[in-house]
Amino acid sequence: MSLEYRLHARCACGSALSSSEFGAASRPFTLAGTKRVYERARPFTIRHIALDLALDIAERSIRGAARLEVVRVDPAAREIALDAIGFEIEAVEISAGAARSGKPRRGAGKAGGGALQPAEHTYDGETLRVAVPLEEAEASILVRYRATPRRGLYVLAPDEHVPDRPRQVWTQCQDEDARHIFPCIDKPHVKQTTELRVEVPPGWTCLSNGELLSDARSHKAGVFHYRLDEPHPSYLFTLVAGEFARIEDAAGDVPLAYLVPKGREEDGRRTFARTPDMIRHFGEKLGVPYPYRRYTQAVVSDFIFGGMENTTATTMYEHILLDERAALDISSDDLIAHELAHQWFGDLVTCRDWSHGWLNEGFATFMEHVYREHHLGADEYDHGLKGDLDAYLGEARGRYRRPIVCQDYDAPLDVFDRHLYEKGGLVLHLLRRELGDELFWRGVNTYLTRHARGVAETRDLARALEDVSGRSLERFFEQWVFRAGHPELDVKIEIEGDQCVVTVKQTQSAGQHSREHALQADASTPVFAFDLVLDLGFADGKGSTVRREVRRVDQQAHTFAIPIARRPRFVIVDPDFRIVGEVKVDAPGDLLRAQLAQAPTARGRMLAAKPLSRRDDPPTTRALGQSLADADEFWGVRAAAAGALGALQSSAALALLEASAGAEHPKVRRAVANALGHFRSAKAAEALAKLALRDASYLVEAEAARALGATRQGSAFETLIDILDRPSWGEVIRCGAIDGLANLRDERAVPHLTARTRYGVPTRGRRAAIMALPKLSGDRRTRELLEDLLDQPDPYLRVDVARALGELGDGRSRGALQRQLDRDLDGRVRRRIREVLRDLGGSGKRELDRLRDELEALRRDNAEIRTRLGKLEATASKGKKADGK
Repeated sequence: MSLEYRLHARCACGSALSSSEFGAASRPFTLAGTKRVYERARPFTIRHIALDLALDIAERSIRGAARLEVVRVDPAAREIALDAIGFEIEAVEISAGAARSGKPRRGAGKAGGGALQPAEHTYDGETLRVAVPLEEAEASILVRYRATPRRGLYVLAPDEHVPDRPRQVWTQCQDEDARHIFPCIDKPHVKQTTELRVEVPPGWTCLSNGELLSDARSHKAGVFHYRLDEPHPSYLFTLVAGEFARIEDAAGDVPLAYLVPKGREEDGRRTFARTPDMIRHFGEKLGVPYPYRRYTQAVVSDFIFGGMENTTATTMYEHILLDERAALDISSDDLIAHELAHQWFGDLVTCRDWSHGWLNEGFATFMEHVYREHHLGADEYDHGLKGDLDAYLGEARGRYRRPIVCQDYDAPLDVFDRHLYEKGGLVLHLLRRELGDELFWRGVNTYLTRHARGVAETRDLARALEDVSGRSLERFFEQWVFRAGHPELDVKIEIEGDQCVVTVKQTQSAGQHSREHALQADASTPVFAFDLVLDLGFADGKGSTVRREVRRVDQQAHTFAIPIARRPRFVIVDPDFRIVGEVKVDAPGDLLRAQLAQAPTARGRMLAAKPLSRRDDPPTTRALGQSLADADEFWGVRAAAAGALGALQSSAALALLEASAGAEHPKVRRAVANALGHFRSAKAAEALAKLALRDASYLVEAEAARALGATRQGSAFETLIDILDRPSWGEVIRCGAIDGLANLRDERAVPHLTARTRYGVPTRGRRAAIMALPKLSGDRRTRELLEDLLDQPDPYLRVDVARALGELGDGRSRGALQRQLDRDLDGRVRRRIREVLRDLGGSGKRELDRLRDELEALRRDNAEIRTRLGKLEATASKGKKADGK
């Protein structure tokens, strides 16, 4: 069990409830038949797209006219190829020389400088090719069409199973789905200004990119006209329409608005309250003010991502809104900051190609931490980085490893993963540490100003940072960005007289690498070169002084002898987080206990908890208990102490956890609940049942339910059934109860879980039930039930169905999976199905779970034996003392 750090989904990465991986081993990223993707040629570019759309809500279709002002790049090109999927083309016309003024003309149906003439064109259902006379450097192309988009544009309406679903229309064009809505060059390297005139049902509100040009009279009739005069790529086009409440705000002279469901205005104000401060802080930090005239955030239902950074108009999913109870220990600031940061990273400066998408997503993820540091302090910044490291390592260990910049994919969404987001953000943090704050932020400013309103690739960022610092960063980018993997370190600390001996071993598999070989997604991981920072703490009166030692590591094994005048109290390895990898520390127990209590930073104290979790002795248990009980300690340190006590699994550790089950801080209570799940005892189950049945925090109740099942106590079943349908933010309690039933391994839960997979149950609850079923049942009914769910509308749900079939490990699912693969249009779903098809045919996850259960039983028996042995040794020691007297 692990505590999820991220509670919100992001713009394209899997949601927090679905993205963690717990496979036995990492598999290749590149799937069979995958071809390397190169940037598409640009014989023409587009200066402006003007759309005139009429929505047919009943038919879920559009009638459209699109005028594209195109500019020749290749003097020999005879035609422009436009992405356009599933259109009924009614007319294609061209006005040669229409755009020579350099100023885009308004209106989709207007010809510009020359008269419109029928254009020579061909259309195969996917690409519209329009002939452009060789002598013309510029032209205006008008396309009239109808379409019923299968992707890109989504129409919501209530039905008998979901009667409270609102009537809404919204678009989601990332990665390359704008082509389902209007003709365009649907790649990030083409940026154009846009405008939209759209007809929606009267009484609805409508949002799109840029400035609203139409008046109230038009709006009453359902006609809205927007225009954006800054260039942006097609994937950032947006249309949101429906009935919303509007909340006005401002960040200096930038008007802000939040569109939320009617009746949720208070939750909207609570959720988005820090948006103005984020805009101010990002502008100051980057040295580039917010780059557009206004900013709106619209909350829609059933959104397929967590948020989407459409230029000036971000779309958010409904779970971003927090009620008063949710706000106790849940924040939406990270998601809000992430999508806002994209207005600089992605919108103002766009990645040239999806293989460099980390320039968008890595920066947005990093800026979440930058705002957390500003708002909550350095301890929260460090804790957030640790959460991102855990998320990345989970994917690297259990799914695959690849370079951050990777061209080996089938669909762009294949690379929107923990490597792109979390590892990308961590690499930016490393650059900040490498260069120092002043040079780093100056380099980021240079990158933004140099490439504003244009496109960039990774070497552009490297050059900007090198230009301001005078440093060569070639090796840095080579090992952290262009190669797969990360350092896996064993660090042993020994005190030998007047020396502190530090032995460092890189245990990741190493190989010989050329630059070309490094571009392969599945290349083995080489030896990393980095500075190992060590903080040695020494007693100084009532306090401690810290001496910093830095040693260069660039081989598989190093031994460093550091002179010391006296024994240090503690030695902290990597105190500033300069290593994105796995660091296993073996140090004397007294040093680790002193580090837990006395290290000057929360990160330093947290780092002591994990190695202490491998030391089952009374002094260690007491030290962890004291840290957990310290109400003045940073909550993250207390949570780490709780986790270490859970790992010890001793009776003394259980007693300390029980004593802290009522801790005032909800995040500490949640960590205690998680740790109690390591004990298969009636006492742990009793403590967890109390938390699951009643706590002020949704998340504590959910975690307690999850952990209650892990105790494997029969009494847990009725408690979990009682709370199975308890309402909560984001369905977290239902999900916790479902996970608890799966952990309980009680087959009586199967019909309850089956019922929660049905359409009409909120999606997050359905997904949890789908993932839980294979842990309880592997029969034909379960397999067929899952196969029948493969065609459900929600892509996250389809991903989880594929995962569940993979967990089941039944090769008879191949046919159903292949049929869905043949018709599914979502890149995330296709990727997951292909992975499952690759892996099916082995012993299956049920056998793996059985082996894990046996291993866990052995560990628990070992812990019990250690506890009894400790008691016997204590009794024997008392006896010896008595005999001595």
